[in-house]
Amino acid sequence: MMWVLMASLLVGTATNPFGNGYFQGPNEGPLKAASACPGAFGKGAHPGYAGDLLADSTTGAIYNARGVDGRKYVLPALFDPSTSTCSALV
Repeated sequence: MMWVLMASLLVGTATNPFGNGYFQGPNEGPLKAASACPGAFGKGAHPGYAGDLLADSTTGAIYNARGVDGRKYVLPALFDPSTSTCSALV
């Protein structure tokens, strides 16, 4: 869960580094690129279903991203303003 939070904060910083980047909704409570897609981690996600994710063959743990040394992570989908949809890695 810590990696999801860190990824969300990193995306928020990258898309809004000076306080005037992309956000959706009112100024008092804007949704940023990472917070506009709550609970979505894979394609086909909808409320109550995180989306289609990959599963580790040894542990059965789910993931949608690979990092250094083959480490596996679950990262949130991000809002894509060009398509007005949530975009996931897998």
